[in-house]
Amino acid sequence: MGTASRRDSVRTILWGMTWIAGACWLWGGIIGNPLDELALIRRARIAPGRIVHTWEDVDDSDDGRTLWSHGVTYTYRLPDGRELRQDSPYAPGRLRDEFRDLQEPYPVEVEYLPEDPRVNRIKGDGSESLWELFWRELILGGFLLAAFSAPGVVLVRDGLRKLLQRPHHDRPLPRVR
Repeated sequence: MGTASRRDSVRTILWGMTWIAGACWLWGGIIGNPLDELALIRRARIAPGRIVHTWEDVDDSDDGRTLWSHGVTYTYRLPDGRELRQDSPYAPGRLRDEFRDLQEPYPVEVEYLPEDPRVNRIKGDGSESLWELFWRELILGGFLLAAFSAPGVVLVRDGLRKLLQRPHHDRPLPRVR
């Protein structure tokens, strides 16, 4: 196997690994953190609150349309005066229409963990039961991960197959009886 052929095989493997890493990044952005979801299902405290501030990091086109949202931030104020902030900097999400251009605080129910109030969400966003978490995160998420990483797996497999293939002249001759 020549140097150029090895270089092509390594390049194919690297492209495949990049594809797989991109699929994992996309999968993680879509499903979020399953451990936080599980904790919210099991131990969340629910409190009436108000959304006092929203922010969306977006790429806008020249004509004003949103091309891509990089993250959403909500700030909630609870009845006791505490403010909780929900950040989703990596998940592609969009602000709901009713939360755009807030002129006054918007009433919502907030779910949060008493021991770690940074883990919070609007009641009804996310999984509500263990079955829904299992269905959404593992079954659908696993299917998406497998579907998006399949081209990368094929590239890695093909690159390794070419890289590890022995040339014909290095193979031992068959035994003659």
